[in-house]
Amino acid sequence: MKAKLLITITLIVFIFYDGYSQYVHFSQFYASPTILAPSFAGSTQNSRVVANYRDQWPSIPGTFVTFAGSYDQNFYKINSGLGFLAVKDQAGDGNLSRTDFGVMYSWYTPIVKRQKIYFRPGVQVKMTQRSLDFQKLIFGDQLPNPGNSSLEPVPDTRSFYLDATASVLIYSPQFWIGTTVDHLFTPNESLTGNDTPVGMKYSVFGGYKFYVGKATRRRAYAKDNRESLTASFYYRLQDGSDQFDLGGYWNHDPFTLGAWIRGMPIISDNRNLDKKVNLDALVFLVGYKIFNFTVGYSYDLTISDMLGATGGAHEISLIYEFEAKVGRSKRHAVISCPKL
Repeated sequence: MKAKLLITITLIVFIFYDGYSQYVHFSQFYASPTILAPSFAGSTQNSRVVANYRDQWPSIPGTFVTFAGSYDQNFYKINSGLGFLAVKDQAGDGNLSRTDFGVMYSWYTPIVKRQKIYFRPGVQVKMTQRSLDFQKLIFGDQLPNPGNSSLEPVPDTRSFYLDATASVLIYSPQFWIGTTVDHLFTPNESLTGNDTPVGMKYSVFGGYKFYVGKATRRRAYAKDNRESLTASFYYRLQDGSDQFDLGGYWNHDPFTLGAWIRGMPIISDNRNLDKKVNLDALVFLVGYKIFNFTVGYSYDLTISDMLGATGGAHEISLIYEFEAKVGRSKRHAVISCPKL
């Protein structure tokens, strides 16, 4: 009951006091590449289908799950990529949910041909629906006698708005660096008619792949099962709140293992009176690839003050890449970031 009451109070704060709901974040952010940045649309040699599922805090009563599905296609004749994305995020027993439908476009060109370094901007336009099942909320005047009715005003159960995202990605067969700006239109997402604009979200991500053994750039376009180690980071900032993921991956086809830490492990959180270091979770990943199909599973181990109460988070990703049917000379450089 205490957990459900806490969830209800949190949802009410989101709705009535101009708070901001939890935005989608996958721990396997490279397994949901078009959510990370529209520049990843069409970043394979042919086309790709991706499905993602995340179950957040399974030990807490209520539902905190996210589903995502995407398709993107590379059009090598015009150096472009096109993608489609659908995301549904559902939070709590009150079914506060957000559904996004987006279409994205990217374009790429070499900026240092000899080193196979590419520049790839991207843009996404999306329609968002935010909804709430108000009848499932529990208010304070209902607790002693659950049959009592509440005097709280009933808000609109749905809101719709148009939004946009832009990104830039620079990459080669061994490194990548990118940045994304989301919620460019700063739309109003209020369910009560208040002015509640969504703050812009800024993110920076990147990494470097180290090949184990005889790694040569001349094999960048070839199917490669060499062992590699990849260091990666992902920083994001929105409405004064920020988070930083830092970690790495080991890959030797068909296996991938990964581990990273989420939070701000070096910087204290100045919003806390006790100045505690801002740490959220340790994330562990295992992946397996068979032919063109890749499956990944990751678990978030909570290390914040909620340790032992949340059950962490479970995440599953499924990726299928279609075979490229273009000549070697027509292929662009492979982005070296992990697939999971």
